[in-house]
Amino acid sequence: MSKKKKLKKQEEELQRQPKEEKIEILQKKNVKDLIAPSGIDASNIDHMEIISNAKRYARSFFVSTLPRMCSFPDIFRDMYLFGDINTSIYINPIPEARSQSELNRVINELETERIVAQDRGNINRESSLTQKRLEAEQLRDEIAAGYNKLFEATVVSTLFAYSLEELDKFTKLLSTEMSKTLVGIKSAWAMQEECFQSNLPLMQNKISKSHTFDRRSMGTVFPFTTSEVGHPTGIPLGFNKQTGVPILFDNFHSSLTNYNMVIFAKSGARKISYNENFNFKIFSTYGNRELSFRCGR
Repeated sequence: MSKKKKLKKQEEELQRQPKEEKIEILQKKNVKDLIAPSGIDASNIDHMEIISNAKRYARSFFVSTLPRMCSFPDIFRDMYLFGDINTSIYINPIPEARSQSELNRVINELETERIVAQDRGNINRESSLTQKRLEAEQLRDEIAAGYNKLFEATVVSTLFAYSLEELDKFTKLLSTEMSKTLVGIKSAWAMQEECFQSNLPLMQNKISKSHTFDRRSMGTVFPFTTSEVGHPTGIPLGFNKQTGVPILFDNFHSSLTNYNMVIFAKSGARKISYNENFNFKIFSTYGNRELSFRCGR
């Protein structure tokens, strides 16, 4: 019995030894060591070279100009979906006291410029400054009432390619696509290393290129891929107010878990509903008329 016990102990020790060795080897490396490339050359002014099994080139950008009005979700869509690209957005709320004082200062400056433009007879500039002053006053009143808030946001992107020629070509294409939504981007000249580090998942913003957003405009920067709702097959339910494209919805589409549907609208908007026999009805509160038709399925 003693020999058998000794043999079992020896076998158990042999089985434990390789496991302990593997654990020790894994403990010597962390996540950064496992995913880090062999090296990064940041000596260039307008791009970086990532040295690994296959050399890659990277160029970082920041947003320089923004449109006065933007639509959801088209403002930064190309910066999220343009090929091999990474985009980071740092959002910091501005205290109400600071936002109030800054808006008052902006309102005074706009009013001074408007008076100067009026004295010079520049009607176009006077009307533009008047509109901006009214918008600033409305925003100030909304913040004071607690309906709105200001934020500082920094948008950073890094574009990757396997050759410098491809990187230059993709840079021109990205700049052209972003100009369609009146968003201006600039290469982080002499700041490629700081901009690249800001775009890593380390939550460290190392560049001071920020823009001011309010609560409504801040909601347009989140990375939703499309504003279109519907399926290639289905019945027409209405039109998209932003694009004017008809919305076709298929309750029995394979991507849906069930065929239930709920439509919310104000009174008199002619909502659509259906019953268990899949008979669709359009109701109107302007009268007792109902239009019904059967969905062929």
